[in-house]
Amino acid sequence: MQRAGARPLRLCHRAEPEELRRIRRRIGSWASQAGVPVQVTEDLQLAVGEAVANGVEHAYRHTGQGTVDVLMEVRRGSPTVVAVRVADHGHWQPSTDVTGYRGRGLMMIERLSRRLQVHSSARGTEVCFEIPYPAA
Repeated sequence: MQRAGARPLRLCHRAEPEELRRIRRRIGSWASQAGVPVQVTEDLQLAVGEAVANGVEHAYRHTGQGTVDVLMEVRRGSPTVVAVRVADHGHWQPSTDVTGYRGRGLMMIERLSRRLQVHSSARGTEVCFEIPYPAA
């Protein structure tokens, strides 16, 4: 059951692969406290993980340092949604890896969510989406 007054989750982590586990764990704790259903929480962890991984891989390839910000909030309605924004502050660099196992992150996010938007500018890249679920 969704708890009234769930506060948004705001995270700022180093753009390093090792941070993904911490981010997923914090999403799980927040979602549990906010009353987000377990299946929605798993989808959030997967989708946010993909968006963060894109920032880690593409935004800071040449500098090797930077941050990735995550903002999540429950928006009550019919349906209720968890609105997500993942942002980096780097400069997008396409992957040099040309294997057939690349480039599926945004497609995965799109299938798990709705209203996926990706905005890139000189200030970085933002990935925004919503994951809906029926209110209890």
